[in-house]
Amino acid sequence: MASIKQRKSKFSVIYWYMDDTGERKQKWDTLETKKEAKARKAFIEFYQQTYGYVLVPLEEQFAHQREEAEQAIDTPDDEITLKEFLVTFVNLYGVSKWSANTYSSKLSSINNYINPLIGDWKLNEITTKKLSQYYNDLLSVPEVPRANRKATGRCVQPANIKKIHDIIRCALNQAIRWEYLDSKMRNPASLATLPKVPKVKRKVWNVQTFKEAIKLVDDDLLLLCMHLAFACSLRVGEITGLTWDDVIIDEEAIANNNARVIVNKELARISQSAMQKLKEKDIIKIFPTQKPHCTTRLVLKTPKTETSNRTVWLPTTLAQLLVQYKKDQQELKEFLGSAYNDYNLVIALENGNPVESRIVRDRITTLCEEHNFEVVVFHSLRHLSTKYKLKMTHGDIKSVQGDTGHAEAEMVTDVYSEIVDEDRRLNAKKLDEEFYDTLDTEEPEHNHHSEAPEPISDNDKLLLELLKSMTPEMKEKLLKETLSNC
Repeated sequence: MASIKQRKSKFSVIYWYMDDTGERKQKWDTLETKKEAKARKAFIEFYQQTYGYVLVPLEEQFAHQREEAEQAIDTPDDEITLKEFLVTFVNLYGVSKWSANTYSSKLSSINNYINPLIGDWKLNEITTKKLSQYYNDLLSVPEVPRANRKATGRCVQPANIKKIHDIIRCALNQAIRWEYLDSKMRNPASLATLPKVPKVKRKVWNVQTFKEAIKLVDDDLLLLCMHLAFACSLRVGEITGLTWDDVIIDEEAIANNNARVIVNKELARISQSAMQKLKEKDIIKIFPTQKPHCTTRLVLKTPKTETSNRTVWLPTTLAQLLVQYKKDQQELKEFLGSAYNDYNLVIALENGNPVESRIVRDRITTLCEEHNFEVVVFHSLRHLSTKYKLKMTHGDIKSVQGDTGHAEAEMVTDVYSEIVDEDRRLNAKKLDEEFYDTLDTEEPEHNHHSEAPEPISDNDKLLLELLKSMTPEMKEKLLKETLSNC
């Protein structure tokens, strides 16, 4: 960590670094103003967080930070506004920490809902009460439509207010860390009151409906996507981002039950300005566009979290389906020749171009409407997959988490709580059958000493397996959820 020390009229940023020989040394960077010193301190700390150790940052990088500080509004620290601080926050923290999509989303929230409404608040005058009132007032603010989208007519929803709050809370944490605010003070956003976010249960097919649906699909592309979502628990962007290099389906692998897919990238549509700002961070490939003035681009990028990088093994049936699909795709390539844009994508349009997520989502909606299935979003197949695998493995949370790529096991246990609820309903039925339906019948006398113990039911076995695999925190959370549903 770096520190700031005032020396007469100037300010020094003090930090440790490693020289070319690996020796740890201390360095003092002297600057003209406290604002420059704070920008320098923030830069040093983020350099350390990014690379794991501190080197003397490149002079051109230092010069850039100095230039930004000099260009900042020259106001005393106690006069700096939230809007002014957010510029520094986005340029230092956002660029370092956020993905391109996250950067675009958070910048939109700042520009649409924070700066216009509370951007002129002085940083040191922000209180928990003022923030709580602001969050409540947002419920009456019309939603700003996304680019190329029609206005919804709705006001800002509680879920979006939570996202806005997360930005403000994170920004104020950095303001304290960078000494724009008193380092001993509590973050005023930490105790602010937010509107309650209603819990909306996702519509999910049961297994029987899924079986019926895949029998009726006459779209090979959609069928393969549905199988990959269910069997491999993949997100739609992970499916459309698969290349044949990631799919291991040779004869030996299939024979040894070792056919698998390697998930290491995803297809996404990214803002060009965000990509430029982040210097194409996490971008693997940028696909060409047919529209010269398009502000977004389709890209292959690294997954959203480290745990999303994973290997998922394929059922033999799906592996053989992929073998046939690859053969058909190769025949199409040979037929079209140079007219086929070969990006080595597994899921591709007839001309080889990538398949956007919205295309897959639209096709499953059409399938639902044509065959009178309950309309579900494509992502619900991943939810169904998680639920089915938990039942199939008798609550093996860790193995299912490995397939889904969830960063936290709690995401999986949320699904498991639904399974427990289903079993509790069955228990009520069994209670009728084994107890209440026999109340009027006389039971023969039993020799209690020779009576064999009741065998453990499948449901009890399932619950025991779950409890063995859960951490104490997860057990407590599941117990609270179960009791709240009673």
